Amino acid sequence: MSQYFPRFGYYRALLVVALCGLVAGAALALAAEPVEVRQAGRHFAPDRLKLTRGTAVDFINDEDVVHHAFVTTAAFSADTGDISPGESKRIVFDRTGRFDVRCAIHPQMALAVEVTE
Repeated sequence: MSQYFPRFGYYRALLVVALCGLVAGAALALAAEPVEVRQAGRHFAPDRLKLTRGTAVDFINDEDVVHHAFVTTAAFSADTGDISPGESKRIVFDRTGRFDVRCAIHPQMALAVEVTE
């Protein structure tokens, strides 16, 4: 790799590459506006999302009961913990794929999420 950066040396070249990766990752995270998903009537609304990688989803509890949102797969897992009435919690979908989000308290609640580049 040092032949591409003859003045920097190997370790400086690695630092430049790492910093470029961090900047690209930060730009990706900032690129998409957060998406809101309401929890009402013991359902997620909407019940389907198509997102780009790095998009944040805010789960907003519009009911007078506690909710929860989680996804567990080999490729990606996240868990909001309990979401009290009137509160919201966020999950950032930073992996591509198809994911089913569920409520740990109300098993009938399901949200299908497709994440693309």
